[in-house]
Amino acid sequence: MKSRKNCLIGFGDSIMKGIVVRRNEENRFKFSLIDNSLTDRLGAELSVDVKNFGKMGCTIQSGEKILDTHLSALSAGDVVLLEYGGCDSNYSWSDIAQSPTDLHRPITPLSEFSDTYRSILKKVMYAGAVPVVLSLPPIDADRYFEYISSSMTVSQRENVRSWLNGSINNINYGHELYNLETIKVAHQMLVPWIDITSAFLTSRNYRDYLCADGLHPNELGQKLIADAVSRKLRYAIANAA
Repeated sequence: MKSRKNCLIGFGDSIMKGIVVRRNEENRFKFSLIDNSLTDRLGAELSVDVKNFGKMGCTIQSGEKILDTHLSALSAGDVVLLEYGGCDSNYSWSDIAQSPTDLHRPITPLSEFSDTYRSILKKVMYAGAVPVVLSLPPIDADRYFEYISSSMTVSQRENVRSWLNGSINNINYGHELYNLETIKVAHQMLVPWIDITSAFLTSRNYRDYLCADGLHPNELGQKLIADAVSRKLRYAIANAA
C-alpha cells in the first residue's frame, strides 16, 4: 500500500486564505479571493500537496475550533503553517467612535491569545505534524484608518483619532504587540517561526505590497510572503519527505 504524501497545510485568517481588498467603481472597499494565494504558490514552488483552511476574520479562538475539525487530517511529517494575530489585535472601531472615553480592549485579550496559540501548537505537535508560526506583515496606518472610518461621520472619525491620542500611527502599536507575541510563543514552545515582517520592511516601500485597506497584502505581498516562507521551508519539506 502506497504511503500518504506529506502535505503543507495552512491555518489562519484572510491573509492565509488569500483575500485581497480593492476599491470598486463607487470607491468602496471590495474583498476578493486571488487565484494564486500563499499556499498555492508554496505548493508549486516546493512541489508538495497543499490544503488551506484559512478563513476571513478568523481569530485565534475560531482558528482552534477549525483546527479541531481537521486534526484527523494531520499526519506525521505534515508541515502546518499558522498565521494569527491580525484579527485578534483589532478593536471594535464603531464602539470607539461612539464612546472614545470608555475602556476598549482588543478583540482577543493578549493573554488569551497566547494561551490559545500554545494550545494549537500542542495539538499540531501531538498529531505528529510540524507547526511553523508566521509573524505578521506590517500595516499602513493611514490607509487602515481610511478603511475603518470610511462609513463614519466627521465627528466619529475625530473620536477615533482622539482615542489614538491624536496620532493615526498609534494604530500600529497594538498590531505590533500581537506580532511580537506570536514570536515569543514560538520561542517558548521551541517551535520554528518565519519572519514575514522583515520581508516587507526591508523593501524600498513596503506599502507597495499592501492592499487599499492598508492591512491585507496584495498579490505582490502574497508573493513576498511565499518567497520568504519557501526559502525557510525547503529544508523542512525535504527532511519530512
